[in-house]
Amino acid sequence: MQNHNWNVGKTSRRDLLKGLGALGAGSALAATGLIAQSGRKRGRIDVHHHMLPPFQPNFAARHWTPEVSLAAMEKFGTETAVLSLTVAAEYLYDGTEKSRTFARRANDYGAKIVSDNPKHFGLFAALPFADVDGSLKEIDYVYSKLKPDGIGLFSDTGDKWPGDPAYMPIWEELNRRKAIVFFHPTVPKCCHNLVAGVGDGTIEFDFDTTRAITSLLFNGVLSKFPDVRIIVNHSGAAVPTLAGRIKDRVPGASSNPDGKFYATEGKTDKIPNGAFYELRKLYYECAHAAYPAPLAALQAFAPMSQYLFGTDFPIEPMESTANLLPSAKLSSDVRLAMDRGNAERLWPRFKA
Repeated sequence: MQNHNWNVGKTSRRDLLKGLGALGAGSALAATGLIAQSGRKRGRIDVHHHMLPPFQPNFAARHWTPEVSLAAMEKFGTETAVLSLTVAAEYLYDGTEKSRTFARRANDYGAKIVSDNPKHFGLFAALPFADVDGSLKEIDYVYSKLKPDGIGLFSDTGDKWPGDPAYMPIWEELNRRKAIVFFHPTVPKCCHNLVAGVGDGTIEFDFDTTRAITSLLFNGVLSKFPDVRIIVNHSGAAVPTLAGRIKDRVPGASSNPDGKFYATEGKTDKIPNGAFYELRKLYYECAHAAYPAPLAALQAFAPMSQYLFGTDFPIEPMESTANLLPSAKLSSDVRLAMDRGNAERLWPRFKA
């Protein structure tokens, strides 16, 4: 693909420069890449974008190829997509040798795509997360051999959530590697088809993302392993809206012997800096949650230094995010940070 005229919208160069003044220091430095190289515009960086390997169960009929993604990316002004698996938790997290084999095969497949086109693709490597030893071995393999852009995890392993104490060795190693971790939703064993006529993907995915993040908070993963950078899907799912309730229900944060309610900072030994501090430092991508309401909730809760762009392509049409963003009426500085400025700070290689 040559001579693309990547388009990040109709924002003028003057608006972009003006917007930089409102950014935090880290975001402002990263965002300058958008107007570097004699004013050439850069396309978005999509951090929620799926690869569908031909050997992955249930997806062969979709006939996905990297070229399918590249065509959609060009149409909608995306320059780079960080690839991850989707809906693979049932066989990736079964705790058997099959899960280790599938993770390795998927990671090698994704790394080859990136190697063939490093400008337009990145990779979140998969782990057989329910298998702690297998995950540690795969972390060592991908970081020593494949050099991924981060790790892709699902919101549960069937009957446990990622903050469970059993998974602490994985988090310790990811923290040592200063890993970027992208969370994708799935559905736990408890909660399939809970409401007759309502598919799991309607609401359960976002609820389980919120369970996953709450498990990381309550079990101290977010505070104990601060060098892990976590990306939450779908504009934070229900996290921004429920953050206050989550904060006020942190176990042991307060005692109310008189039965009255007292707002707390959600501080405990496991959350010494408070719940809001930990939740606001997470990154939030906007895939299929670009409606005004979820973005308003996100902006009311987290600083714009934490916003990222995503689409959930090809599971969701790219239009379901890209065409809805204008309706949110985001300011030019927020759009600049979300489209690629914050991602460039996470991945300096994308500045080139």
